[in-house]
Amino acid sequence: MAFFEVEFPRTIGYRAMGGPGFSTIVNQSFSGQEYRNRNWSSSRGKWTIDLKTPAGVSRQDFIDLLLAFFLAVGGRADGFRLKDHKDYKCTGQTLASLGSNHYQLQRSYTIGGRTYVRTITKPVWSSVNDYQGNALSNTVVLKSSGSALTYGADWTIDATTGIVTTTHGTLTADFEYHFPVRFDTDEIPLTVEESNISAGQGIVSLTGVKLVEVLPPNY
Repeated sequence: MAFFEVEFPRTIGYRAMGGPGFSTIVNQSFSGQEYRNRNWSSSRGKWTIDLKTPAGVSRQDFIDLLLAFFLAVGGRADGFRLKDHKDYKCTGQTLASLGSNHYQLQRSYTIGGRTYVRTITKPVWSSVNDYQGNALSNTVVLKSSGSALTYGADWTIDATTGIVTTTHGTLTADFEYHFPVRFDTDEIPLTVEESNISAGQGIVSLTGVKLVEVLPPNY
């Protein structure tokens, strides 16, 4: 089991349907009253990929890309990074102090006086590559009392954990992030549909491939 610090292809992940979820046991009495037990304090994301190879591009190149990624991580064996286009960036976020000049990136969701805090362990940073081997852009901007700090001179970051090291205080950050995920299947059900396959224009579909968030520390 390992973690592949590479972003899942955005052209495929764009069509991923899903988001955060919880595990709750609901016991209902004969009178209809409910007693609920929340098993997880933190959410765990799940996504489903349903798609067809897009028009206007080489369909075989598209399928080769998906197969290469699936084979590289060994199905369910290794985790990797997913950009959820519905939830991938935040601004003005406070950091959690870990002591000894170390701080953890986090994302807060606040509504009606309640706040849910999610730990961010996979920020988007140039030490991370996309599936083509290209370095991603640096997205983390760290501020102290509202003033931007200089990376290297004032602070550093571990892009594999989301931990920031700095001697400055009163910290906020703007950044983009990935979800750490894995395939939730060891088989990938590609289907060739009725199409002009004899001319090399086959339409390949993929239905119901699951991705599930993997939680630290056992990525």
